Formats: sequence, C-alpha cells, structure tokens
Amino acid sequence: MRATALTTGVRKAIEASGIPSAGQTVVVGLSGGADSVALTDVLVQLAPARGFRVVVAHLDHALRRDSSEDARFCADLCERLGLDFHAARADVRARARRDGGGLEAAGRQERYAFLRRVRRQEGAVVVAVAHTQDDQAETFLLHLLRGAGRTGLRSMEAVRDDLLRPLLQVSRAQVLSHLRSRGLEWREDPSNRDLSIPRNRVRHELIPYLESRFNPSIRPALARSATLLGDETDLLAVLARELLQGASRRDGEAVVLSRRALSDAPRAIARLALREALADLGGQQDISAVHVNRILELAGSARPSGKRLALPGDREAVCCFGELRLGPRHQPRRPYDYPLSVPGQVELPGGSSICATPAPGPVVASDTSAVIVAPEAPMSMVPLPTSSKMMSQS
Repeated sequence: MRATALTTGVRKAIEASGIPSAGQTVVVGLSGGADSVALTDVLVQLAPARGFRVVVAHLDHALRRDSSEDARFCADLCERLGLDFHAARADVRARARRDGGGLEAAGRQERYAFLRRVRRQEGAVVVAVAHTQDDQAETFLLHLLRGAGRTGLRSMEAVRDDLLRPLLQVSRAQVLSHLRSRGLEWREDPSNRDLSIPRNRVRHELIPYLESRFNPSIRPALARSATLLGDETDLLAVLARELLQGASRRDGEAVVLSRRALSDAPRAIARLALREALADLGGQQDISAVHVNRILELAGSARPSGKRLALPGDREAVCCFGELRLGPRHQPRRPYDYPLSVPGQVELPGGSSICATPAPGPVVASDTSAVIVAPEAPMSMVPLPTSSKMMSQS
C-alpha cells in the first residue's frame, strides 16, 4: 500500500520522539472527526512494524442531540479495525457552569481527564491527540489577538508530559487527502461552522483572508513562528528558574523574592520568574500580563514597604523592605503600640523585630533602616508607631 504524506509525517514524528516503541500501548483520542479518524488509521498501519498496541477512547460531550451518533460511529470503526474501545459521556455544560468558564475550556478539561483515566487503566505510555499544523496556526492567531506574550504564543509540542501530537507537521489538506485515498468516512461537527466561536472565525475567515491577501503559505509560516517562540521560551524559562533559585526562598505557604534581584534582572526574565513562583503557589489561572506587570511595578517602586497587591486565587503580593512576598492573602493586622527603649529591641507580630540605637542625623531611610527625629518623650520609653517603616528591622 502506497504511503500518503500523512503516513510519512506520522512515521517521522514517532521516529523522532521514540514514542511509542515496541511493547508499549498508546491511547488515541477519537472524536470521529477527520483528523482523529486519520490519526487512528495511520497508527493502526504503523503498529505492527513498530510493535506497539493501539487503544481508542471517545468522550461524548453531550452538547448536541445527535452526539451519541458520533460515539456509535467511533465504536463501529474500532470494531472494523479490531481495536479496544473505551467510551464515556460527560456533562460539559454542568462543568462550565460549575467552573464559571466557557464550554470549550470545560470540554477540554473533561476530555483530557477521561483520556488520562483510560491511559492509566490500559497502562499506556501516552495519549495521542490529532492536533494538526492548521490547529497550530489557529491557536497562534487566537493567542496573538488576545495580546499573549512569548509564552502564550509558543507552539504545541509533539511530546509534552503524557501527550503525543504526531500530526503537528501535517496539514488538514493532507489529512483529507489521506482519508479519501483510504476510502474512510468521518463525522462533521456542525458547531465547527458556528462563526460565533472565535476559533471558527479564525479558521473560516481570518486565515483564508491572510492566505489570499498576504501569504498563501500562512499556515506553515505561523506554525513555524510558534515553534521558534517555543524554543526561545524554553531558554528564558531556564534563566528564570536560575533567578528564582538564587533570589528566592520558601516561607511556609509563601515565596519571598529579593526586590533588588527582580529589578536587576531583564524584565522578560523577571516576568517569567514571577509566573513560575505563582505557578508554585496555586497555579496561573486568571493571572494575566497586567497582574505580573503590576507586581513588578510594586517591587520596583520607591519605599513600597507595607504595600499590598491583591491577586487572583485569594493571593497577594506584599513588599517588606527589600523583599517581595507572594502568598495567601491575609487580613491586615490590627494597629499595635509597643514601648521601644533606645537603645533596645521589640518583637513584632508576625515574627519580625525592630531594634533602635541612637544615631546622628540627617533624617534618611533605606530598605532596612531609617534615621528619624526623636519624638518629644523620654528616650527610655518611645511609643512605637503602628507603621514601622522608619525603624530598622532585624
């Protein structure tokens, strides 16, 4: 049987990644659409020579009245191909209402959770999904239109964690050509023509416009840009982790960073370091570039000690002298008033302390100490103000 461009592309992707290899199992996510039918067919063709096993999984999102027909189509295809088949049904609308997100995000979460359950049940090494070069280009434009930075514009990867994407170098036109040459049918989801969905507008309106007016090869060009940005993002991520390792410490549920180190670092690396820290403190959901830039502005501002910035996920950024603290949001402490002897030291709520010694003028302040005018009171019993910015901290 003559190999199609799709077969060749998938074979090269598997050879490059080394996954799956002989004796391993791969779970294929089969929706019934053209891309996933083609991927399933090619993997079945390649499996005997490479010695791996193919298992298929289908999740009914229950978003259309005829969605059960998709499941029946997938079951029939797997029966003809002699493949083990797993099917389940999810209430995606209920998930979207519960999480407060859109249907697309809820469907993606339910789908990947199901596919990973099947992977664990079957002892599979990876889940293969049918994202193509066209999907890569569409995702790039969607993120660009939302104002994403380098991290958001990076490409989907051929292998990431337990996901395998062997069609990323294959166009949708090559997918359809393969299906026609093999005489294979597939299911069309009517929602893919709904232009109220941003991805569909990009697919059916924006990309064709760019192809006809700017670059007939716009899809591979955008996919190539996404790949280049991904490679550069990986390098910046290494530098950001090095910054975190040298300029931060863990303090219970919080991460404490050096303000000076953040200010001295290139802004792109400082942003990534903050995102890495926030990911370690509950994830980056709802954290936007605006939040990250506001944290950097707070850390770099003059005399920010004591200032707080509320963050999504019930978190906050707090400056304390030369440090920036990222962690769970706390209620402001009540004002306090303690006697402070000069010279002397007093312990404060929260574990910090202030020590005082006589010093000549002029009045001056730094990140960790200050010279202030002595109040008109006996020096042996100076009331401690509720704001301790002007005292040195030990």
